[in-house]
Amino acid sequence: MNGGRGWAWLPAAAHHPLTGTLEPLRLSFASDRLVYPMRLSRLAKTPQSLGLYVLAPHRMEPRSALGGTEPEVLFAGRITPVGALRELGGTRRTFLTALDQTFPQPRRITGDHELVRAAEDTPFQRITYTSALLRVGGIPAWVLTVAGTLLLLAGAPTPVLVLRRRRPVSPPRPVPPPLT
Repeated sequence: MNGGRGWAWLPAAAHHPLTGTLEPLRLSFASDRLVYPMRLSRLAKTPQSLGLYVLAPHRMEPRSALGGTEPEVLFAGRITPVGALRELGGTRRTFLTALDQTFPQPRRITGDHELVRAAEDTPFQRITYTSALLRVGGIPAWVLTVAGTLLLLAGAPTPVLVLRRRRPVSPPRPVPPPLT
């Protein structure tokens, strides 16, 4: 809401769910606290997710989880706003805190998110590692390695057989002639 005016959009046909993605919202209202409205989400019938980006002079954090999962910090750090962010946050360096949270059971939402200054302005940036399975001709390399090793072991004579073949064969003991 801005300047005391509120806008609402209702679907043309009743009982039809809203679908698609939403454009980012910019809400402004008089308050002595930094608040993100969540209370209406309590009425949702399906799990909800929240991606919240907060521009402030310092790192911010929600006061509580409000009945959802623990909010997860995706990014926290000082930035110099450019483009649309510059229009929102001004020209000076500011702190961006990006949070992600899910609400598997929206009826448990207890109120609105109140954001408070974190104890420290500790920067954080998530690093995601991805790995890929090495393939040779479409076959995983580990399968080829194991199969090759088994073939080598099956085709190689065992050391015991090799030692037996190399051991000299001693002639039979002489049989003493019979006594007559």
